[in-house]
Amino acid sequence: MMSKQKHFVIFIILYVVAASFSQTDIPRRIGKWRVGVGPPGNEFYEIPKPPAQTKPPSPEILSVIKSLAPDYTEVKRWRRMNEKIFWIRAEAGPEEYDFNISTEARIITMDYENDSTNVEEAAHRLVLKGTKREIPLSEVPRKSMEILARVVQDTVPSKAWIASTIAGQRYIIQIGGLAFYARPDGQIQAAGLIDRGALNEIDPSPPKQKTYQEILAELEELLVSYRERFNFENQLTKLGKRASMSDDGYRFIIMGDSRSNPDLWASIVKHIDMIDPSPEFVINTGDIVLRGYAKELLEYYLPPLMETDMPYFVAIGNHDDGDNAMAIEYRYLFGDNALNYYFDFGHVRFILLDNVTRVRPYEETLEWLDKTLADTPQGFRKIVVVHKPPGNIKKWAYHAWDINNSEIFTKLMTRHHVDHVFFGHIHAYSTATFDGIHYTISGGGGAGLHNRFGPMGNVHHYVICDVMPDGTIKQQVVRFYEEPKK
Repeated sequence: MMSKQKHFVIFIILYVVAASFSQTDIPRRIGKWRVGVGPPGNEFYEIPKPPAQTKPPSPEILSVIKSLAPDYTEVKRWRRMNEKIFWIRAEAGPEEYDFNISTEARIITMDYENDSTNVEEAAHRLVLKGTKREIPLSEVPRKSMEILARVVQDTVPSKAWIASTIAGQRYIIQIGGLAFYARPDGQIQAAGLIDRGALNEIDPSPPKQKTYQEILAELEELLVSYRERFNFENQLTKLGKRASMSDDGYRFIIMGDSRSNPDLWASIVKHIDMIDPSPEFVINTGDIVLRGYAKELLEYYLPPLMETDMPYFVAIGNHDDGDNAMAIEYRYLFGDNALNYYFDFGHVRFILLDNVTRVRPYEETLEWLDKTLADTPQGFRKIVVVHKPPGNIKKWAYHAWDINNSEIFTKLMTRHHVDHVFFGHIHAYSTATFDGIHYTISGGGGAGLHNRFGPMGNVHHYVICDVMPDGTIKQQVVRFYEEPKK
């Protein structure tokens, strides 16, 4: 049994450490940014609604949308482009159909995108040059003709073609001044005005991708002098030298989606360096640059970090995968094994996971995650950081990981009693509890903000996490507000 005196000593230590963190010195201004600090938590969620004075799409318009978009149930996003035209999005899982449609329910354009396969179809950039062949209307799939008869009731089809496209074989049906594109199973995928290029043909030769040797030569020229410093294993070695101090409590930072705003990115790095007590390290939830190119890393991500010696770790984002979507540039700078790795610090296991690239199959990644969580030392807390949030948390499903992998992932989090999971991808601050596990999105590091999470969420920010000697983690949200020019 522990003596009362020892209990008292431990209580005093905990009190002193907690008090020191609660008296954090956080500058309230940096550059053109006013800084606010608040407690964690933001359960607010609301799908944006158009202004009350704007009339919603009519039943006739919705009927046309329903005929063209499979599995459509309701319009979740729309806006009035002008007095005569609506923009409407119909969603079905990862599939999105975007329409421009007149107030008289006449289609102007229809584009398709699949977020899980990255397939995009738009009439003016679809047909591969030299592959279009005119066919009789009788060869068009019956389903397509039936759909178009409902959608365009006052004009009949006049011509048809079959063509190879960037998305596969498509039937093209001309009705008046419109061209509709249909899959072999009859589903309409795209449409556009012929006088605005809806029958355009594009070069069948895709832009020449750089070879691995060409990419490597560019990397050797631009990033070779940064590799040693930013390789994650070298940063972990540096961090490990400070691990003995972590028993008294320590601090780390979570932030994400820091691309596309150089002034804010530089200001956040500088601001983190100014807070007291200082963090031991920073974890970025991904999307550190726009496309993952070497030049972007050199000119955008690295310059502010050259002014600090604080370790920075990254969970790769979908914008970071580089020239051939295999994250060659990312791995060159951060290390060959920098997509899925973990480190133990201060009785916490931190796991950084890739759920955006195809360098390793997701199944393999999730198996590795399961094993890494299972092997966590007894008594250690567990924190997982990954870019895309799970699609089975409903308020995040509009911009999330696919549902099958999401369900496997969240079950692992619950089974292994993970203490906290952090994401990016959604450009906001948002929190949720799902099956007993705490989840936080921190994607406010610079990219354009989403608008579903209220004034406490639709804001640029980073999160301070203070680990107490007893292992509990206290959070503060540091928000940045751009001051208007005088």
